[in-house]
Amino acid sequence: MAITQMPSASGPLVDVQNLSIRYPGTTTPAVDTVSLTVAPGETVAVVGESGSGKSTLAWGIAGLITNPATSVQATALRFDGHPVERGAGAVLPAHVPGISMMFQDASTSLDALWTVGDQLVAVLRDTFKLSKRAALVEARDWLHRVGLTDDDRVLRARPYELSGGMRQRVMLAIALASAPRLLIADEPTSALDASLSRLSMELMTELGRELGTALLIVSHDIAMCTEFSDRIVVMYKGRIVDGGQSRTFAQTAVHPYARGLLACIPTFEHLDDERLPTLEDFLPGTREVAA
Repeated sequence: MAITQMPSASGPLVDVQNLSIRYPGTTTPAVDTVSLTVAPGETVAVVGESGSGKSTLAWGIAGLITNPATSVQATALRFDGHPVERGAGAVLPAHVPGISMMFQDASTSLDALWTVGDQLVAVLRDTFKLSKRAALVEARDWLHRVGLTDDDRVLRARPYELSGGMRQRVMLAIALASAPRLLIADEPTSALDASLSRLSMELMTELGRELGTALLIVSHDIAMCTEFSDRIVVMYKGRIVDGGQSRTFAQTAVHPYARGLLACIPTFEHLDDERLPTLEDFLPGTREVAA
């Protein structure tokens, strides 16, 4: 089945202006007057240490913050030209049409009671109004596209019967099967080892380009993101403090926190050093990156 993207409204696909999000019982916002745009088909990586506000920013864009006690304020919060409805107080977050989201732990994001086939077929039938037989054919095709060739076994399996890497591929297939305009990936490789992390990023960005899907990747791995994104955005204490084109960001980064993140990437240059660089060297008083 050929997937075609609907034409976008003029302007950026994601338009966030002066977004602030503060959780109840806290005195400082998790996201503090952040402005961000994502163009159609663009891959943007939001990087920073744990607690920097990057996941909260992603959830706000996806319309997943429904607690009415959580303060969400913005001059603009739009997707494809339309306001993102918050749905405060809803039992479940309202799905924003055109946005899919991948969470970092596939073992808890996938339904443990449904088979992989049931979950993938349900998305395809709901999106494209296919018959069950036609959706099953498409489900097999999606498993092949994410590198799972043993489709009979995978379709019958429940998520806990698969390895972590296979679950991550299944989650990617489910996220992209609905032909989203935007895929938000929240720490998509944190549960994988180094080799699987790289393969996962390669697959996600390749399929994104193939489908014309914009990607918003939330990650603490600045080295990986500079390689697999078009643009880097650095968050620190709820604010965007730096950013630029990924391929040149190592040379153009200005903020001490961004320069510190880049300097802390392990390289052979530091192989014989008695002490490796830390964020304290660039931003005194900063606790070291947690993850």
